[in-house]
Amino acid sequence: MDTLQSTTRSEVHLEPAPLQEGDLKSELLSLDRLLGDTRARYRQRKTKFASSQELIDVDLEIRDALKRPLSPELQLDVRRLTARLRALDPH
Repeated sequence: MDTLQSTTRSEVHLEPAPLQEGDLKSELLSLDRLLGDTRARYRQRKTKFASSQELIDVDLEIRDALKRPLSPELQLDVRRLTARLRALDPH
């Protein structure tokens, strides 16, 4: 059986690809905008209140990620954080 098939989705570990600096900068900018939009929708009560603690947690992780130096690992984290934020606020 293929190893990938035998692992659950949460156990799959992505290996960082070579750094694409331009792509990463664009993804960071998009993530920052998405976070701002989500904050605004939350203040306008367009995002579920039940998601508030999760939103606070991902907000903190995003702010920390925005301060980190560019790296392949950061690129993976940005993609993971973007997916988490979209799941919390699927506008």
